Amino acid sequence: MKQPSVICVAAIAAFLIGAGACATTMKPPAVNSGPALSRDGIQVAVLRQACSQAAPVDEVPTTSVDETIEIQIRNGAPEPIVVHPDRFRLIGPAGDAPAAVSSPAGDTLTVAQGGQQTFELQFTASSGLACTQEMRLDASPGITLRDSPVAVQPVPFRPL
Repeated sequence: MKQPSVICVAAIAAFLIGAGACATTMKPPAVNSGPALSRDGIQVAVLRQACSQAAPVDEVPTTSVDETIEIQIRNGAPEPIVVHPDRFRLIGPAGDAPAAVSSPAGDTLTVAQGGQQTFELQFTASSGLACTQEMRLDASPGITLRDSPVAVQPVPFRPL
């Protein structure tokens, strides 16, 4: 009979190997429109992303999509801008209920004139998104110039 400590170590090792196999690596999107540019000279780009999708099961009858996006914002405006990561939204191809940021997105960021900032956001949705279909990142509510939202077109991309 095996020692309980040997069984415990084997179980922990199997768990860690399985968890590592499930880790998703950030990659450039399969299709990317490139950065969106506002009239003020503010640029928003999706650099990398990682998408995972869980199929419905008896206990949870809906599909769940987790999307992590690395975003770069460049400030070409004549003044600093403020980025509110918790206000970004992710929209599916049908444009229905957008997914809001699901993880603590951190504090607001100030991007100086001529500066740039790169950060990650994580979204979770139970409907409207699929890892095989186009998504659009809506940054307009999350970027302000002189306390007003910056109008910038959503950035379309398709995950790998």
